[in-house]
Amino acid sequence: MIFLSTDKHPSPFDIQMIYDAGADHVIYYGEVTPENCKQLILDAMFPRGPEGVKHTAMFIGGNKPELCVEIAEIAKKSMFPPFEIATVVDPQGGYTTAAALVAMVEHCLEKVCGVKPIEVKYAIIGGTGRVGRSAAYLLAKDGAKVRIVSRSRERALKRSEEINKKLSVERVEGFGPAKAPEEIFEACKDVEVVITTGPPGVQLVPKSVLEKLEKCRVVADVNAVPPTGIEGLKPSKKCKPILGNILGIGALAIGNLKNQVEMELIKMALEAPKGFFELEEAYKCARKILGI
Repeated sequence: MIFLSTDKHPSPFDIQMIYDAGADHVIYYGEVTPENCKQLILDAMFPRGPEGVKHTAMFIGGNKPELCVEIAEIAKKSMFPPFEIATVVDPQGGYTTAAALVAMVEHCLEKVCGVKPIEVKYAIIGGTGRVGRSAAYLLAKDGAKVRIVSRSRERALKRSEEINKKLSVERVEGFGPAKAPEEIFEACKDVEVVITTGPPGVQLVPKSVLEKLEKCRVVADVNAVPPTGIEGLKPSKKCKPILGNILGIGALAIGNLKNQVEMELIKMALEAPKGFFELEEAYKCARKILGI
């Protein structure tokens, strides 16, 4: 599998995943950009011929989501029959994490709360990053109303507008600035699901806010580094009560599913003769694993 990354050094996480999924070898190229990627992609397409290219796979990743998307688009435009390479796109694990997060929240709502996921409203705090905005897209695409919450109103509005434009429907709204507890409460007081997708070791929702959220049914957090994003939510929690009637889904529970999803996506790419395996494919995979 050929690994194209926007980072200088390869992610040990993804490298190990690729090998464990069954790849014989991983060839890594770092500091890949939209400007220099095309020649690498073309050089990967042709040396094995029309039949041999079916046995080549590609992984596009790195810590710069926007560049990863651009590189993936260039790859799609560069490939043509019969020279097509099965390709996984997962910027720093953002797609597979978002897919696992949304699938677990929906599973909790359906199987435990008895609620249809599209009938509730979601607030995603720290939602302008790669995981938050990917989760917002998946939820909105399914038909749910989503609020992207950020310390920067400008960033929140920008991300919400991007998703609405992509879906051609107004289902996502931006909210900000939201940093102080009273601002976080205002952002969450009328939603049933609160999701935090902030940076490691940063608490975004204190217990004092949770205690006042009368409509909240489910909370979920992707931060496993203490302090977690939601006070009182242990990383191992898997749709279990954390405060009153509020059910919690912790980062380790989400991470376990994320790993399964990434592994499955890579296996699919290694076995497929062509195709792109991105956010929506990761989401389908996560739902299949959970049986929803």
